[in-house]
Amino acid sequence: MYFQRGTLTPEQARLVLRDLPIDVSFADENDVLVYWSGTTYKTCDARYIGRDVRDCHPETSLECLEEILRELKAGTKDVAEGWEQDGKRFKYTRYSAVRDDAGVYQGILEVNHDVTDMRALEGAQSLPGW
Repeated sequence: MYFQRGTLTPEQARLVLRDLPIDVSFADENDVLVYWSGTTYKTCDARYIGRDVRDCHPETSLECLEEILRELKAGTKDVAEGWEQDGKRFKYTRYSAVRDDAGVYQGILEVNHDVTDMRALEGAQSLPGW
């Protein structure tokens, strides 16, 4: 079981989210995009904030997005994962339902992670970079 400890100021939360080695976006329970951070969204226009999450996805992905939203909202699934080769980079995407303590759907979290360099790791290194 997960237990949260401590608190962050809004500025600390901004800095932590900025420095995570992942890109994240969040759309609320009404499918309104309220946040994104990271290079995955470098081509996204700020005008998408406050709009339906469908507006910032290509037409070709809307059917899949609708299915993901439907399943997460219904509670039949909590996570949808995918990965792809993008040129020389290998990218992993995870959509997860964000639920409050009572289990009520509060939105969808998208996490994108370029895992190219991790795929080449071998053996062990107890302290990163040391």
